[in-house]
Amino acid sequence: MSENPKFNDYKEQISRILTTMFDYLSLEGSLTIEERGQKIGVKIASEDAGRIIGRKGQTLDSLQLILNRIMFKRDEECPHIMLDIDGYAGGERRSGDGEEGGKREYRRRPRREHGGASHVSSEQLEQQARDAAAEVKRWGEPVRLPEMNAHDRRIIHVTLKDDPEVTTESIGEGAMKKVVVSLKEKQSAADIN
Repeated sequence: MSENPKFNDYKEQISRILTTMFDYLSLEGSLTIEERGQKIGVKIASEDAGRIIGRKGQTLDSLQLILNRIMFKRDEECPHIMLDIDGYAGGERRSGDGEEGGKREYRRRPRREHGGASHVSSEQLEQQARDAAAEVKRWGEPVRLPEMNAHDRRIIHVTLKDDPEVTTESIGEGAMKKVVVSLKEKQSAADIN
């Protein structure tokens, strides 16, 4: 018996959405959908595994992101959905990629070109910070933003400094560092006294 009373509805919707996506992309695959604690796991079996995974898992990550956004738009209580094909789980730790388990990595928004020099606008960085904070609040897992210079990191930190639920931290060596957005640890009554 399922823990979530809506699981069968979610299962049907996920199957329909992924089947439609695969049809549009001329891909074939079979789906196995199951509950995994507070998440929903979707195992994909396909002869097109390489195309579904994509370069460095980007296609699988994109499919997972789109599927989660569609399901969340339909029902804000829908659990996070994890796609997996041949053990290559989207959004989870992959061997050899240097990522720590459970951290989701955002790709930097498109750059705009100005006189040969490219940069990301302050508005884009602020939106990226708010998007990352929303993702952290929704799923409870830290989000690691891409490497950026000190100026861009400062915009991320300043944008989220007054958010009572999240904290930011720069990690890495040298001038280019990543910003990790994570939930603030709850203080117990004993810690306050």
